[in-house]
Amino acid sequence: MHFPTAAAVPSSPPALSVLSGVDADSRELVLHLRAATVGGTLLFPRAGGPVPCVVLVGGTLSRKRDGELDRPDVPRRSALKRLAEALAGAGYGSFRYDQVGHGASRAKAGYTDLYSGDAEILADIYAYLRSLPECGQVIAAGESAGAYVACLAARAGAQADGYLFLGGFCGQPEEIFSYNYGRLADYVESDSKRRAWAESSHLARDLAFGRRWPEMFAAARAGQADFEVADGSFRQTVSLARRREELDNPPDEMFAYIRKPALAIAGSRDLNVAPHHAAYAVAVMQKAGNLGSRAVLIEEADHNVQISQLDPDVAFRERYTFASLKRPYHPRLDREILAWLNEVAPVNGNPGHDGEPPREPAPASADSRARYAPEIEPRTAASPERLHLAPGVTIIEDILDSGRVPGIETLEGRIGPLLRAPDMRAHYIDMPAGLYLGEHPHAKGSIIYTARGRWGLESRGRWHLMAPGSLFWFGDDIPTGYQVPFRENAFVLIFKAAGGDDDEAFMSYLRDLATRLETERGLGTAFQLADLPPSHSALEFASKVNPRFTLDFSSSFTKQPRH
Repeated sequence: MHFPTAAAVPSSPPALSVLSGVDADSRELVLHLRAATVGGTLLFPRAGGPVPCVVLVGGTLSRKRDGELDRPDVPRRSALKRLAEALAGAGYGSFRYDQVGHGASRAKAGYTDLYSGDAEILADIYAYLRSLPECGQVIAAGESAGAYVACLAARAGAQADGYLFLGGFCGQPEEIFSYNYGRLADYVESDSKRRAWAESSHLARDLAFGRRWPEMFAAARAGQADFEVADGSFRQTVSLARRREELDNPPDEMFAYIRKPALAIAGSRDLNVAPHHAAYAVAVMQKAGNLGSRAVLIEEADHNVQISQLDPDVAFRERYTFASLKRPYHPRLDREILAWLNEVAPVNGNPGHDGEPPREPAPASADSRARYAPEIEPRTAASPERLHLAPGVTIIEDILDSGRVPGIETLEGRIGPLLRAPDMRAHYIDMPAGLYLGEHPHAKGSIIYTARGRWGLESRGRWHLMAPGSLFWFGDDIPTGYQVPFRENAFVLIFKAAGGDDDEAFMSYLRDLATRLETERGLGTAFQLADLPPSHSALEFASKVNPRFTLDFSSSFTKQPRH
């Protein structure tokens, strides 16, 4: 589908107001686009020439132009207005708008109530802004689901000149329901006090989705138009059109259509979209050839990049009651956005324009350490103990010593970071005895070295025994499977030709991974050899390489249920 040039004109002379404290004009517009009449606010600094303009594409929390959810029981939210004013103060223009069906935006006969329909509207907005003499480059800022809309517009041929993704989702569509609703159902069902809290907080709808989302997606995959979400006394019939659209156009594939410079920002305590999705989005873009993309993880920030409550239980509850919307925005958000904009779309072509806050200094690199003497970097909760012998030379004394290397326990084993450099990284996995992982692909290939123990490697149903000293490589998107049919664990090192994430970002990803794997196990995925049916080929291989396999794991087969 190709988007033609928009015929967007204001319905009447725009209202003009002046923001206090900001040298900018605010204009209220109603644009007559092909498929909708869209109300929005154009905010431009009083500059002497064209300036870059940022289109603020709201997500599910921003039904109205200022960033409001448009629900009377939710604290007033003005995330997009706040960002627009911060941009104006730094010399950038912006356009924010009401989503169709909210505020001043109304559908026309040709509107398609899908993300692709919203993408068509976004394309028309690009065209309108490019027709304005005061507008230079057009930058798309997709908030949450707005990132998906921007990607669909790009796929259809409407490219912005740069992209900013705030809490964007980059995964399979089921993941977002599992992460948002499935976790809530598990949380509530684990304790009577939590059930009482959920009831008093009127979360019947969210809990119903948490218990019925797998059936809802099964219905969508079967091509059904609607699905009744029924749970106890709660009943709601929902359209499956957008779920089918997501299944046909997976969000984690759509980022491949972003061809211009991009910055993906996530909060390390995001409870709406797992924090690692920003890095996932960049991996997809870079694999597709967009090397001008990068990710930033902001510590102690939530989905809206507001400062999160430190107590994880309180933070979890605030996410569902929307009390988190009252918290202040993280000060690093504007600094990161303006520093990036200054690189890709400087005002008047001047990279040193006034009003730009200074970018936070980067942490010391390995090349800058140990200039005059060796330095020890102590172990932290996220980082192993490292010895910097000289500039550019870093040592971990003993990777097999769990006291020196932190890690996160997952169903795949204990995993933790080791070393990272601009173009490579290494981490470890201590795979437990009895482990089984079915064949699955990884977007980025790896080289894997076995440091301790024996285990089985599978690809295309072919098994091979790996032992200490063995080394193997697999390419991008190549499926591999694993098993440990011996009583001792197997410790492997993984090397990737990719820039290393910050250790805490990697640990945050691992915590999310641990939660996701537990969810998959609850849905029936096998993570132990004892979970497999007797005729499974993995058990045949296990018995072949370990004649004592049945005896070694007899208690596991007795105790664990079969799927």
